[in-house]
Amino acid sequence: MFIVANDADGYGIDRCLATGAKCGAAAANAYCKMQAFAEATTFHKADRGDITSAVATDAATACRGAICDVVAIVCTR
Repeated sequence: MFIVANDADGYGIDRCLATGAKCGAAAANAYCKMQAFAEATTFHKADRGDITSAVATDAATACRGAICDVVAIVCTR
């Protein structure tokens, strides 16, 4: 599982990833391929349970209460 920033870039890709909408599949698959994985199995807006102490501090601070500003992408080999 990769935790990536849910930056508002104006193109709507992060909204597709964060909501798990079909339009995010291409972006999630491309991200997995860049990380040497075959494809994305799931992608969604991360919740606090997705983030552990093994995650970089800047990603961990992206959660305030139950709301996180990061996306979780699960890749498969």
